[in-house]
Amino acid sequence: MSKKNSKKSPTIQKLASDPSVFGVVLAGGSGTRFWPKSRLKNPKQLCALGGQDKAMLDVTLSRFAPLVAPARRMIVTHKDQLAGTRKIAGAKCPILIPEPQARNTAPAIALAALAIERMAEDGSDPVMISMHADHVITDLNEFNAVMARAVTIARKGWLTLLGVVPSFPETGYGYIERGQSLHLQPFNTTESAFEVAGFREKPDYETAKRYVDSGRFLWNSGLFVFPVRPLLAELERSLPKDMKALRSCLKKSVPKGKNPFDQAKLEKVYPRLTKISIDEAVLEKSKKIAVVDADFGWQDVGTWDALAKAFPPTDHSGNLVYGKAVTIDTMNTIIDTDGPLVATIGLQDMVVVHHKGAILVCPKSRAQDVKKIVEILEKAKHKDLL
Repeated sequence: MSKKNSKKSPTIQKLASDPSVFGVVLAGGSGTRFWPKSRLKNPKQLCALGGQDKAMLDVTLSRFAPLVAPARRMIVTHKDQLAGTRKIAGAKCPILIPEPQARNTAPAIALAALAIERMAEDGSDPVMISMHADHVITDLNEFNAVMARAVTIARKGWLTLLGVVPSFPETGYGYIERGQSLHLQPFNTTESAFEVAGFREKPDYETAKRYVDSGRFLWNSGLFVFPVRPLLAELERSLPKDMKALRSCLKKSVPKGKNPFDQAKLEKVYPRLTKISIDEAVLEKSKKIAVVDADFGWQDVGTWDALAKAFPPTDHSGNLVYGKAVTIDTMNTIIDTDGPLVATIGLQDMVVVHHKGAILVCPKSRAQDVKKIVEILEKAKHKDLL
């Protein structure tokens, strides 16, 4: 489907009014690699990053507008982030499900799937579109077209992934290997969908280059479109005790549009759940996994240095400057300040951040290690800085 036609696609227009299509945002991360701007109760998904003027969660919710009606959207977040999440979500997403603690993506997606099963109309086969709250997507027309295609494939029982066409040998992402083409009506081209031949962990540079050169591998975006009942069946097989425990937390009677879980019960069972990703729990084991090629300007904004991949430079020296700054002989550097003037001389490929009374200075190449600072502060019990 071309970008030109995707804007007026009747398939996309019908999605938002389809009562069997639901939207899920996973927004419970702590964002430790974006310290000091990201904090426990105000993590990066609740912050405006880069050139955005809205919080990342707000931007993510806006992507659902042509796809899923507000009454069928939900956010799975952390209980400590509930107030900030509710403030941003408002009427755009009235259903919030707070996790008592982080247990990786499988329990979070299981919560959403069980909630959707409860909300779905009798006899329907619900489909869930799952997004993370910390992604940047620049081509929304193509994004909508790919999502519509993925929903069609998911309706045929396939757990469907969106695999991003790689633009360079990225070592920070996992990869999906395409297998045989799925010739599913109404799609007849080999570009429509593929079986997943396998998953690859984050590779070194030479391996990543081989993946990209082969044309068979896609970045694992973490964007999913799942038929809910087949997904729940897979979760029941993989994590039977966990699923039994979660089902025991469902309320017997729930008003329409409300969180269906008993929070007090969740508090008791959640710490005992397996801490596992949806990839490991289901996707790497299932025999009915499909992947759709996605090329819509996707970027996972996981670390400070990722901003340079997601947003254009703000000056002619390749710098990204947000806030008051004076730069002299400074190149390819990220500066983000919430008030005080930041002045730099002779810096190259650096990150300089001032937020909430803390300062971070590091090379871009060490941006992944920012989480180590948070770990040190946690051990030292500097709660005022977390």
